[in-house]
Amino acid sequence: MKTHSSSKKSLDGKYVESDLPLLIQRRGMAVWEDGIVKILDRRKLPNQVDFIVCKTSEDVAVAIENMAIQGAFSISIAAGYGLALSLKNNCSISDLNKASARLISTRPTGMALKKVITYCQKTAIDAMDNNLCPASAVIELTSKVASDLAKQAQKTAQNAISLLKDGDTILTHCFPDRSYVYLLVEAKRRNIDLKIICSETRPYLQGTKLTAFCSSSLGFKTKVISDGMGGALMQQGLINAFITAADRVCMDGTVANKIGTYQYALAARENKVPYYVLRQSGPDLGSNDSNAIEIEERDGDELTMIDKKNIAPKNVQGFYPAFDVTPSNLVTRIITDRGIFMANQIKSYFDNDSFIADSLL
Repeated sequence: MKTHSSSKKSLDGKYVESDLPLLIQRRGMAVWEDGIVKILDRRKLPNQVDFIVCKTSEDVAVAIENMAIQGAFSISIAAGYGLALSLKNNCSISDLNKASARLISTRPTGMALKKVITYCQKTAIDAMDNNLCPASAVIELTSKVASDLAKQAQKTAQNAISLLKDGDTILTHCFPDRSYVYLLVEAKRRNIDLKIICSETRPYLQGTKLTAFCSSSLGFKTKVISDGMGGALMQQGLINAFITAADRVCMDGTVANKIGTYQYALAARENKVPYYVLRQSGPDLGSNDSNAIEIEERDGDELTMIDKKNIAPKNVQGFYPAFDVTPSNLVTRIITDRGIFMANQIKSYFDNDSFIADSLL
């Protein structure tokens, strides 16, 4: 994979790559290039566009753990290419299994990562059994998944746009991933003017660095607020819709997403603001309800330090569960590539056929 020409088609096959915001371009996620994986370091946005060069699967695992790349689906692509790195030098099945387990362990709450690695693992073993190159097989599969995910996100955005109207003010939390960015692209294409309010999303500031970056780059009026302000804005009638992504949706409509989502969902219900969840690939068949969700707990120092400087008293510890769980009764609609669903009816997602041939997700 070489330099992107200005007329190169995007992963979704519809747009020109260079016309899209950076975070939904190939280079905005992870790319395989000449035997290495290049990952955009999202922590340095918007002031610096820098790439981490990963030469081993462990390099990719560390980049994921250290939040250089975020978003359930973007992480899964990086991990797929990371697994291919482990296969370059006569990797045994035992080594493959270890590399797979290591990549899956990096972010345990979302299911896309585990699903993609499981598919890649099986693909690699099948290639070994048939005397084919397992690394090439995994690269090919991961590239297809990346394309499928982009198409899913674009289709989800087309479905979601029907719920918004010209002049709406949208509140977001964290970075709602590619479906949200495609939603803005679709709104711009249809001349639907939206105002975007992004919660800053401590401690990695994804709302400021990623969501506001994408929204403003597309020309939408964008404001950043502190994480505690969203409820007050809804109470004052300043918000028309609250929109997030979801790291996991259970079969009963329970939503796992960035910590803070639950309290915003409560405020949305209290103030009659619709809460829309963008979940392009629908619910996880293996997760019946919230009991299936493992909440990732990150190092408390991520809350008590800024720029590696301690901002809390020495005898105070940080507590940082990275996700929370929102019950289905607080969710107005879940928007997917196969349609728009009431949260408690999301299992009917699987009654609709995928529009992508041989889709894995």
